Amino acid sequence: MKVVYVIDSIADIKSKIDLLENRFGKNLLFVVKANLVPIFQTYGYNINAVYSNDLPKVIHNLLARSEYVENVIYCKSSLKIDNKILNKFISTITKNPDKVVNIVPSYNFFENIGNSVYNWYVKTLFKTKDSLASPKLQYLPLNFVTELLSTHFANKLFEIDPEFCVNIVFEEKETNKNLKEKVGFNKNHLIPLIVFLSITIALFTGLVFVPKINYIFCLIFVFLYSLDLLFTIIYQCKLYFDERIFK
Repeated sequence: MKVVYVIDSIADIKSKIDLLENRFGKNLLFVVKANLVPIFQTYGYNINAVYSNDLPKVIHNLLARSEYVENVIYCKSSLKIDNKILNKFISTITKNPDKVVNIVPSYNFFENIGNSVYNWYVKTLFKTKDSLASPKLQYLPLNFVTELLSTHFANKLFEIDPEFCVNIVFEEKETNKNLKEKVGFNKNHLIPLIVFLSITIALFTGLVFVPKINYIFCLIFVFLYSLDLLFTIIYQCKLYFDERIFK
């Protein structure tokens, strides 16, 4: 069994690696985010691959170079792991060695609404849904790894038939929060806001200078506001998809 350990954070990194080696052995492959390479090197571990944006492609190439395919534990260092999480994870793997084991966070009402919109976006583009499992910890059995290497490693988070996977749910608030990926601020977030303000300025200008306001005038601005909202939602879905799949 290989452990692909993605170094996207160096917080408590030594204790996390020690814990993984204690539970899974020393067959760890370190895939390090480019900006963390200088710091991670000071710990003395061998770096197997470096990534910037397209993380799945880097891992795909790394695993494809291996002499033989093995079961894979996929884990990110930004996950605050402990024995409680690993005990439940390992116990589930032991009972289901031929199934994908996902950790699925518990989502609240508003997050479920957002996830429904997001999965509409995903299904429209890829004809399948995102599993909404955490991208920070996953068990991939040999047969599934083989399939991923014949397609693309990024497919590991897409929804698969329930008979081929097992989902683990943690109810603890802090654990749930840590399992989820958050989309950070992007300067492109300002574009929909600028467009909204531009439409609003045009609206007020029209109200002042257009002598007679008719329904066509109103419909034009309703359409423009709706279009801006639609593109905002689509762009936010794209950012969330990129964060989960490619980073």
